[in-house]
Amino acid sequence: MFKTIPFQYDDDLKREIDLRGLSELTFKNYRSQLRRISEHFKKDIKDITVEEAKAYLHHLKSVRRLHPQTLNLCRSAFIFFRHNVVGDYFQTFMLPHHKFVYKLPDILPSVNVVLILDSLTLKYKTVLSLCYGSGLRLAEALAVEIGDVESSNMKLYVRNAKGQRIRYTILSAYSLACLREYWKTYRPPGPKLFPKQNDPTKAKSPSNIQKAFSEKYKKRFPHCNKKITPHTLRHCFATHMLDNGVDLRALQALLGHKSIKSTSIYTQLTDYHFSKLTSPIDRGRA
Repeated sequence: MFKTIPFQYDDDLKREIDLRGLSELTFKNYRSQLRRISEHFKKDIKDITVEEAKAYLHHLKSVRRLHPQTLNLCRSAFIFFRHNVVGDYFQTFMLPHHKFVYKLPDILPSVNVVLILDSLTLKYKTVLSLCYGSGLRLAEALAVEIGDVESSNMKLYVRNAKGQRIRYTILSAYSLACLREYWKTYRPPGPKLFPKQNDPTKAKSPSNIQKAFSEKYKKRFPHCNKKITPHTLRHCFATHMLDNGVDLRALQALLGHKSIKSTSIYTQLTDYHFSKLTSPIDRGRA
């Protein structure tokens, strides 16, 4: 992939991303989408017209049947590049935004999560314990630095967060034990706890961890038809925190959600809130 047409806009794209305070992940995602468009048409991304971009989005939707979120990411990358790198301010309605229905995330019982975590290698277990024990996204867990861990008050500073929103979250005793064992075993050379092998200043790639976790879960629970990924652990953290009676606003702060609407979806998944409700038909018969 990406061998036919060279992409020569890394510096320009990165500069515009940085100027707007967007994340490194946004840069990588936009760059990847732009290169895919370029490869599809076998021409420089700067020469792709709006009509061609529209045709490409239709191809992703009707032929490849990709999720609307992927289509919207591709659309955003193209618009950002044309507006801010090329300086071509076309009307964005020419590339329609794709609507989609949000689905409730799959949730696992705590005992199943711990069973899988305990079966993983120390490195993977440590990273993923932060996803479940602290509600981190995988990229946030991989970005953790030594100074982010505050064991004295069981608190964790979250860097590389979505939207660059600074926050603290809780640190579990399980994760702290994993972190201490991991530190003794690996002694990472720089501030990053989970660095790349060839560059200790950068965080480890998530792909191997994602694959290991999903495969381990499928092997341990072969009859489970849920789509299980490391991000499932963040959903589990949120739901199980609500099950334990944590306030929705407090949970919003722990997760780093900009809007309470994003957090409130978990009220549909928790047993705690439903256990306190009584149907009016039952109250009428009481």
